[in-house]
Amino acid sequence: MPTVAPQLLMFLPERWGQVDRFRRFHSTTYEFSERQHRAVVGVEAHFEKFLRLQSLAASLLPRLQIDEKQLEEQGFTPAENARDIAVLIEAAILELYSAVDCTRQILEALYQKGTRHFQKDSTEKLFNYASKFEGTFPDELKPLFTNAPWYWKLVKLRKELAHLSTGSIHQERESKLIRYDHFGLKEGEKPYSIDNIFGWLDDMMNQVNQFFGQVFRYLNGTLSDKPVHQICGMVEGRVLHRYLSPVGDITFDSGACGARVWFDLPENPTCPFKERCGAYHRPVSLSF
Repeated sequence: MPTVAPQLLMFLPERWGQVDRFRRFHSTTYEFSERQHRAVVGVEAHFEKFLRLQSLAASLLPRLQIDEKQLEEQGFTPAENARDIAVLIEAAILELYSAVDCTRQILEALYQKGTRHFQKDSTEKLFNYASKFEGTFPDELKPLFTNAPWYWKLVKLRKELAHLSTGSIHQERESKLIRYDHFGLKEGEKPYSIDNIFGWLDDMMNQVNQFFGQVFRYLNGTLSDKPVHQICGMVEGRVLHRYLSPVGDITFDSGACGARVWFDLPENPTCPFKERCGAYHRPVSLSF
């Protein structure tokens, strides 16, 4: 039977990025449908899947030696290990694009009805036509879409990989870099090729992550000064929680404690974090 941890801290705002902050605090400002809420969660979820797939692909690189040994000894290799790595790389690319697509869905939910030329269900058209938008779509966000050369590199692969067979990878003997080729794609007359696919993925990750930071920093600046419920952690199976505004700086001291009403009772465990938590000194009954 699983044991219950004596205490678990879950409120760590200093570690939250802009996407995480919006996911946690949008509820008292914006009302999303279930599908739209999935997009809010999906930005972070798809990006995490991308990171895990990228890491897993890199961890399998030593197995390329098996393929190489087969080739040397038998004159042939089915390249099973290379194909496994290529599949993971392509899955990572699709997940990264899905995170961008979820961002489009959020912006569509917020601004599409009040914006001329904002077409539904098309991430590509958002990046193509954002500069022409008229209406409620924020001017501050338009350059993030119209000046995004990284997007066109990503969408080119995404559109093709969703319908084509798996590409191939090869490790260069001298540089040890991993080259990615897809013979179903063309650049002019030549097959599509990326000389350093893991470097390409790192560069794409950084640019997309920067894009997320800029988009959601703006959206977080639109949140209302209304308290939002947050779970702080657990103590002996009981939930610790607080209420706080999404406006301004948020630290471990922010907000008002909603659990003090029960954990101050002598028969209950006390909060193990109260000595360093300013919210403990602002119980909900006194603050709201």
